[in-house]
Amino acid sequence: MAYVLPQRLTSDGNKADRPSVPSASAPAPSAPAAIAPAPTATPHGGLPDPKEVDRGDATAVSRAAVQVMWTVDAAVDRDQLDAYLRAGPYLSAKYAKALNAEPVGAVPSLWRDHRAYARVRLTPQAIEDGVGADTATTAHREWAVTVTPTGRDGWKGAPVHATAFVTLTRGDDGDWQISEVTTA
Repeated sequence: MAYVLPQRLTSDGNKADRPSVPSASAPAPSAPAAIAPAPTATPHGGLPDPKEVDRGDATAVSRAAVQVMWTVDAAVDRDQLDAYLRAGPYLSAKYAKALNAEPVGAVPSLWRDHRAYARVRLTPQAIEDGVGADTATTAHREWAVTVTPTGRDGWKGAPVHATAFVTLTRGDDGDWQISEVTTA
């Protein structure tokens, strides 16, 4: 069963032209009715502590956000939106609102059967050609993402590989925040 990876939305809620990684076997997505609170349970393996991430470092912010967005745990998450909501501290308000309004895929039933969680490995990549250099207010980062579903009962699913293209902007407080993420 394939894992549905986050896809890019622009901060105005429109899908960008870069494709997301499709899931041939994921159930039909469902749209949230209103902005939901972030889940309080922590996925297996833990997550970066938002208080310890250097908000003045675009690479640190993008790494933490991507890690959180891809960490789904069938034992604690209702659907993929829970992972997105946990990434809220790293997102611009506009982008968080757009993500919350986007339909998301359910956690695959095979993951639920095995009480599986996502083991996420990130590797920094060189920024692709044509992407402008960082400025004082905008930065771009690219990550190779490997997600391996791992069951608490010893089951291991096939790894999913993707590339996350992250755009960051400086908030009013001077800290970096995610303004969009693209996966391919």
